[in-house]
Amino acid sequence: MATPPTATSYPPNVLSIHCPRSDGKVFDESRFPAHHEVVQPGADQPWLAKLGEMLGDQLYPASGRKFVLQAFPEHYHLRVRNRNDGHRHDYYLYGYPDTEDDDRGRRPRALKYYRSAVDFFDHLLWLVVDPTQDRRNCFCKHCKPPAEAPEQAPNATVPVQANPGTLGSYSGAPGAGTAVVPAQAKPDPRGNHVTAPGNGPQAPTKAAVGLDPTYRIPPQIDVLDLFREGEVVWFRNLQQAFRLGIIVRNLPRDPNNQAPMKSVIKPLSHSRSIIDNIERSEVDMRPFLTFSVPPITPVLRNIIDQPMTSIPWDALEAELPFEEGARAQVLSLEASKIAACHVDHSFSLFNPSAYPCSPVNQQSFGGVFFGCEKITVLEAVRVRVHDHEYPQKDDVEYTFAMHVKNIILEQADDGKERLLFQGDIWLLQESPLPQNTANNNNPPNLAMRREKGFRDEVAKVRGARFDWVLVLANVTKPEEHIRGRFYESQKLGPILYQSEWEPQLQQGRIPSIEMRLNNRLDSLGSYIGKKRSRLDTIAGAVPPDTVLSLGPRINEWSG
Repeated sequence: MATPPTATSYPPNVLSIHCPRSDGKVFDESRFPAHHEVVQPGADQPWLAKLGEMLGDQLYPASGRKFVLQAFPEHYHLRVRNRNDGHRHDYYLYGYPDTEDDDRGRRPRALKYYRSAVDFFDHLLWLVVDPTQDRRNCFCKHCKPPAEAPEQAPNATVPVQANPGTLGSYSGAPGAGTAVVPAQAKPDPRGNHVTAPGNGPQAPTKAAVGLDPTYRIPPQIDVLDLFREGEVVWFRNLQQAFRLGIIVRNLPRDPNNQAPMKSVIKPLSHSRSIIDNIERSEVDMRPFLTFSVPPITPVLRNIIDQPMTSIPWDALEAELPFEEGARAQVLSLEASKIAACHVDHSFSLFNPSAYPCSPVNQQSFGGVFFGCEKITVLEAVRVRVHDHEYPQKDDVEYTFAMHVKNIILEQADDGKERLLFQGDIWLLQESPLPQNTANNNNPPNLAMRREKGFRDEVAKVRGARFDWVLVLANVTKPEEHIRGRFYESQKLGPILYQSEWEPQLQQGRIPSIEMRLNNRLDSLGSYIGKKRSRLDTIAGAVPPDTVLSLGPRINEWSG
């Protein structure tokens, strides 16, 4: 049996991270090799220190604090094999669930284990950030086939055979605080916090952080969906033209077929216009940034910066220079364009989270409705870089992406608010494919890894591969430097390029997604800034009784 975790105290500048989610399994003692003994209490501290350090680098960059993993996930435990020379000790972390059927009369297979903290980190990070617990999203050596598993964990520099006895441990004053990772976050009806069920007290407000430093790591939200609930998109209407609408909800996928996902969309218009919801599949939808918003009819251009709720639509309809029977339809179309521009120049935040050692004028969040798109932490965004950051920044063949680690609302001294994104900036580069050489420079973001894997597979027919290269680590960018969501070529490419897509792939070339997308704030109108909620952002563009499903685990922050 595994020994229970021992109580350990840490210095005041060290925060312990608790991971309540686990896939660990208990095995009978007879399954373990006889010479693999359970470690003595405290012997696992070097592993926990290293894993906490790596989690801190991923989730709390530039925090100024140290982190340690409070304990291994439930049913994971460390064993040691002591060599005869008395100097070498080999460590093994057991608990990985052997899902193969062992009760068919076969001899039980040898248990799987991890040989170092670095070896285990990919699996731990998956447990922390993936609420779906879909094992296909884990990149550890046991969850992925050998051809897919990376040689080492992201951003890790310690050799795989690292001896835990060589890593330092912490000791000192108790009460250093705990960073709690939610098992399945849910809105807390008593406040604007993301709460993990059964994990003790609620996340504190900013004022309480100094007294009770418990922090919530926000979950990653619906990152596999091409079109997300709450996003403003283009959809094809019955006349084959595209109109603008907001995704009210996504319909469940049918597990029995590979049909494209469908969404329920509320067409944008003005609040006097009652338009029924419509259903569209992915093939009849486009991200908002795919097309530019057409010019507004000249007679209405003077109202583009007015709030949708204060525009006198009845009077405007009578003034339109069109036949009386067409005025209502024209006004509805023009209103949708004005509304989409307003959304593009706005943002609203969700899933507030306390961030270690953040300045008193900063509040962190798990996600943002960023213009017409939904963006969360731990995913990628398209980003602008400056000449001093990368001289060849204007090369159209380059794709720059930021792995977002934190989303910040900052209160400036003059009372203005700034939306900031913090993370690492990566560059996707094409290079010749050398013989017998593996590239293990994997970014931590799953979508970026899938993008590389897809491009490598396509490009190998012409002897090329793609590499993600880290350009800048732990940088902070204002919202005007964020172009928009990062879209995977394999998902969006066939929709944008249609019949041109497959012939290009057969030649080993991937048509550029970046070239087909605009940037946030490219649309007409003035900057609006923070709104209280997504419904507040589209107020006046939909009927007052409109209900939005914003997706699972979304807790909007009204500020």
